[in-house]
Amino acid sequence: MDWGVRTFGDMGAHLIDHSMWALNLGYPTTIETISTPFNRASYPSATMTIYEFPARASDANAGGKMAQRTLPAVKLTWYDGGLMPPKPVELGEEELDKGGGALLIGSKGKLLHETYGMNPRLLPKSLHDSFGEPAKQLPRIANQQHELNWVAAAQGKTQASSPFQYAARLTEVMLLGVVALHAGKKIQYDGENMRVTNVPAANGFLKRDYRTGW
Repeated sequence: MDWGVRTFGDMGAHLIDHSMWALNLGYPTTIETISTPFNRASYPSATMTIYEFPARASDANAGGKMAQRTLPAVKLTWYDGGLMPPKPVELGEEELDKGGGALLIGSKGKLLHETYGMNPRLLPKSLHDSFGEPAKQLPRIANQQHELNWVAAAQGKTQASSPFQYAARLTEVMLLGVVALHAGKKIQYDGENMRVTNVPAANGFLKRDYRTGW
């Protein structure tokens, strides 16, 4: 545990990114991690983390004008180590990809995608077919070379596709799952002040004291 952040810190950015970005989730108010036996020397073999995000305002472009609307509260559940969410009945005989993915459950249907947002589709299939392929609204990185996008941004030639303003919060949110694992209970989080409010000892996992000169 002294040298890593388990699956959260490895694949979390590739799996919860799309939900965080599309739904403008911000900071969660509570985080709870449930796991297989945990000896506090090495990470458990499987975990499930439940994040609760509050309702929040979002700007939506309506008819050329910026309209304010309220987005509802969201519960985001992370599974790893072989744990899986319930399979949507709309998949029929098809199984969920054990290699990873995300399932977004809405009021009118569901959206399923694989790791890195690959192969997105709406469920049921009739909803997917009736909607068709959405128009591209976001800029693309040439040849998907995100490393070169980072270099070009560092040189001041373009904007980073994942700027620190967004990436830092994404990383903070996913690593709160590790903090909740250490806390051993559901934690309440004040994102603006970067504080766990109900388990004071858990705040020791949010920052570290660096050696002089670092």
